Amino acid sequence: MSSIPNNPFAPLVFWHDTRVTVREDDEEKKMDAKVYHVRYMVGESSEKKFLDSGDKVESYNEKSLYLVPSVHKLRDDPFHYDGSRVHRLAGKTNLKETKQLTREEFCDDHDIVEVTFESPGVECCAMTKEEADEMEVPLQFLSGYLLGKSNGMIKIAMSKTELDNGNAYYENIRIIPEDVVKNINCLD
Repeated sequence: MSSIPNNPFAPLVFWHDTRVTVREDDEEKKMDAKVYHVRYMVGESSEKKFLDSGDKVESYNEKSLYLVPSVHKLRDDPFHYDGSRVHRLAGKTNLKETKQLTREEFCDDHDIVEVTFESPGVECCAMTKEEADEMEVPLQFLSGYLLGKSNGMIKIAMSKTELDNGNAYYENIRIIPEDVVKNINCLD
């Protein structure tokens, strides 16, 4: 691919409160924490629901966001994502705890980034030998917390748990060879 297409899906971060068990000095303690996830919004809907309180039935609208961890693109094909990995976020409280991220040019020291890289791990469909020979490696778009770059590798975490004491732990870490990275954008 000579030029990198613009990913049409908006990155966002959402979070929720939780309690975690932490071991300090051979003692387990419960601590409050926030868990942050970086995803792409691939859909939005509004549903009318009904609540029966016993005396009367009331209607209310509930908005839902549909989120995925990554997006793929083959030349001359539309953007696509793994439908089995769609996460639904619904309810006023959950939707209030989201932040839409905007893309900026790469900067050296940034917490959240979007990495565009060649990803050979995407399977395809049945085709002839000639069609398979013409296939290219798809681009994958992945957003997350930049953990570092060393030994020719970029480390990106898809989620972060931040404890009340300030410590942070990262999960769903992807290690990507820098040789296959085509672009990096900062997300604010």
